[in-house]
Amino acid sequence: MARLIIAIALLGSVGVLNAADSLPPLQGGKVPRNVKDLWANYDSTKEPLEVKVVREWKDDVSTYRYLTYTIGTFKGKKATMAAFYAFPTKHKGKLPALIQMHGGGQRAAIHSVKYGADNGYATLSINWGGRKMEKARSGDPSTDWGAVDATQTGHNSHYGSLMPDKLTIDTVESPRNNNWFLIIIAAKRGITFLQKQREVDPDRIGAFGHSMGGKLTVMLTGADKRIKAAAPSCGGSGSAPDHIRNRKNAGVRRRHSELYHKTIDDALYIKEIAVPMLYVGPHNDFNGILDNMYANWRGMKSKTVNYTITPHMNHRAISEHLFAGMLFFEDHLKGVFDFPETPAISASLKTKDSIPAVVLKPYQVKNVAKVVIYYSVDPHILTRFWRTAAAVRKGDAWQAKCPVYSTDQPLYIMANVYYTLTHPVVGYHWMRKAPKTFGISSEMIGYSPEQLKEAKVKAAPDRSRIIEKDFDDYQDWYRLNWDNPHWWSAYTRKIKDPAFAAPDGAKLTLDVKAAQDAVLFFEVQDNSWGAFPGQNSGQYYARVDIKGSDKWQSVGVTVADFKLFGKRTKHPLKSWRHVTELGIRGRVKVVRDGKQIELPAPPIRWSAPRAFRNLRWEDGTYRQTVKNPDGKKTMSAAERKKQFQKGIDDSIELEKRHEAEK
Repeated sequence: MARLIIAIALLGSVGVLNAADSLPPLQGGKVPRNVKDLWANYDSTKEPLEVKVVREWKDDVSTYRYLTYTIGTFKGKKATMAAFYAFPTKHKGKLPALIQMHGGGQRAAIHSVKYGADNGYATLSINWGGRKMEKARSGDPSTDWGAVDATQTGHNSHYGSLMPDKLTIDTVESPRNNNWFLIIIAAKRGITFLQKQREVDPDRIGAFGHSMGGKLTVMLTGADKRIKAAAPSCGGSGSAPDHIRNRKNAGVRRRHSELYHKTIDDALYIKEIAVPMLYVGPHNDFNGILDNMYANWRGMKSKTVNYTITPHMNHRAISEHLFAGMLFFEDHLKGVFDFPETPAISASLKTKDSIPAVVLKPYQVKNVAKVVIYYSVDPHILTRFWRTAAAVRKGDAWQAKCPVYSTDQPLYIMANVYYTLTHPVVGYHWMRKAPKTFGISSEMIGYSPEQLKEAKVKAAPDRSRIIEKDFDDYQDWYRLNWDNPHWWSAYTRKIKDPAFAAPDGAKLTLDVKAAQDAVLFFEVQDNSWGAFPGQNSGQYYARVDIKGSDKWQSVGVTVADFKLFGKRTKHPLKSWRHVTELGIRGRVKVVRDGKQIELPAPPIRWSAPRAFRNLRWEDGTYRQTVKNPDGKKTMSAAERKKQFQKGIDDSIELEKRHEAEK
């Protein structure tokens, strides 16, 4: 009784935690106020793991285990993590290991541990989201968080919140109430599990994860020195630093509480990282915001910092950039590959012709297969179009000019270097075959309108009615499911660039060659991610039926031809002015009378080849000037949350479709 009274006195308003709890009670009600204090009293090796193997099986290469281990005890109740673990059945010596953390709405995946094991790594995939385990049988366990909850299905509010409720550890605002904190504890325990496996070298452990798993990868690497290399994907960029947040119409997320940004924000964990790091992401990712990443990662202690940026995409990577992740581990965990250093990029605003010029100097020049230099004049990170500059090789460097439309716009420059790939490595089952090249990206250079004007940069306000003359390489586009005769699609943000923007009242026209009767859909995203403050947003489609012919045909649509995709879009499309993305597709899924239907109805399909040319604007009149949105208004928190959830939903839908194809 005396001990209980003393405990209550020490805790004050915080309450009593069970003596067996994994986390000590707050002393005097004082919550941790920085990353160091948050993790100061936690040791992931202290408590027994109590590993239970639910099932074991083998294939031709690897051994697999479906298992659970104890995360810890919180508020007197035990929490357990379900996971998949795999390793090469036949191996010599100790193996390097990887821990994988899944993304939002997903779960631990057998294909993730197979990916690692097939490349020679013992790999653990933890099921932090708590969903039913893949191929689970009746009665099989999944993750059980006990008295707390770090899942999206049971406690989704607490990825951004530190406030107390019935599912949190502390009864006051505290970082220990946050979901990310709990998941990192579970991941730390996963590292402890790996270190105890007889086939694992405990000093060669890496981490990777996609989306929310990318953020977790960065937080784990910053919080646990046992991670020796990491490759986060589409997450882990940290919140926007002030110089980006204060930029007009940047498109970054709103801030959380002050305490969140002192204890949970991945920008703080980035500063603690001193091991080799590779960021895997695309130009326009909604979760791993590119400008934030480049700005925050400059503060990393690591001597080796690399980037591999897929052009134009959102929340995914093409094979040339996805395979770079495993190649990075082949260097830094195995020592069997020489991963190229980040190419050096520099730019000059004061040139003879007053047009900005860029110079790129790659490493391992003899292995360079291609160099692509990109630049953009759009301040809005999520919807900006990246132009391709004409790069010319001069010796061991590549040079290019970056003409700007107006000095009232900023300028951003980065580049990709593609190297010949000869090292043996395998990919995920949906992208098994290694590409011929892999891509490494440069840093990003940015200039404000004030800097451009001060340097007397020459503006080149040229407009083109031709959006795309030919579609030989889709350089300014990204493609999804291109081999699928039903669900192929191609997208570009080119029509948001002032040089290719639509005249008012114009008709969008495309030349098409289709040997058989076919259906083509134009899709537009209007004002996505609040790119044009104060304007309505929506997703629209226009259908065009094509009669089979061996000759070129011109098809076109006006604004009036577009229909609403579904209930998320509330307003009709009124003009081209705020369109942020254009797509061409063979099939769409829309909501009609409360039901989701596919158009066109099967068996209509459009197999390759798909021949397009001369995508253009016809008719209409240009406005005299094209102004950037002033950014004075911002997207509401509710609308941003809605668009963020749509981004997650779209990503999951594409993954399911990809799985179905295979």
